[in-house]
Amino acid sequence: MKSVSFGVAAVIGALAVPAAAQDVATMGGPRIEVRAGYDNVSLDVDYDDGVDSYNESDGTDGIAYGGEIGYDYNYGSGSIGAYAGVDFASTDICSELYGADELCLKAGRNFTVGGRLGYMIDSDALFYGKAGYSNGRIRLTYEDFENILDDFDEGENLDGFHVGAGAEVQLSGSSYAKLEYVYTQYNAFDYSDTDVDVDVDLNRHQVLLGLGVRF
Repeated sequence: MKSVSFGVAAVIGALAVPAAAQDVATMGGPRIEVRAGYDNVSLDVDYDDGVDSYNESDGTDGIAYGGEIGYDYNYGSGSIGAYAGVDFASTDICSELYGADELCLKAGRNFTVGGRLGYMIDSDALFYGKAGYSNGRIRLTYEDFENILDDFDEGENLDGFHVGAGAEVQLSGSSYAKLEYVYTQYNAFDYSDTDVDVDVDLNRHQVLLGLGVRF
């Protein structure tokens, strides 16, 4: 975590160099951006097949990428805004549950809607916190290589919430760059049939770099 924090600080510092050369810049109005970065999905699985039951926790890393639109209003040194975004991810995880079987979870698209509050440093740098609603798509597959239990392949949209914080700096003209951390907690995913009950609790951590334009 110390190395991650140092890296975040270094990137923010590097982004701030061109921003410091601007005389006056606006950080308000409508905006659109693309973004990409680190994605970590953690899950907690409860498994019960009528004979055996147990709990297993695991996590995996991947790449997240997507975009966001938003609107910000500046008042003095403060900023308030709203946004909507969509992300996709390469993140998936597979684990053996019991014997010769495999449970896999793949992260799909993720919609976000929320608001953010910020504090402006001069006229071209902004530190902010954000929070809002998330809806993530996941796909859960199970394969029993001994053919004792039925295989399944289920997709589900999960509601949840996200919170985060970041830094944004004005570049040249109307362009900007930002770096942010986002934590998302989803509602539990439940699968049940005549052979097995599986409950999955899911959360994710993301560190995203965004590049955008204001209008």
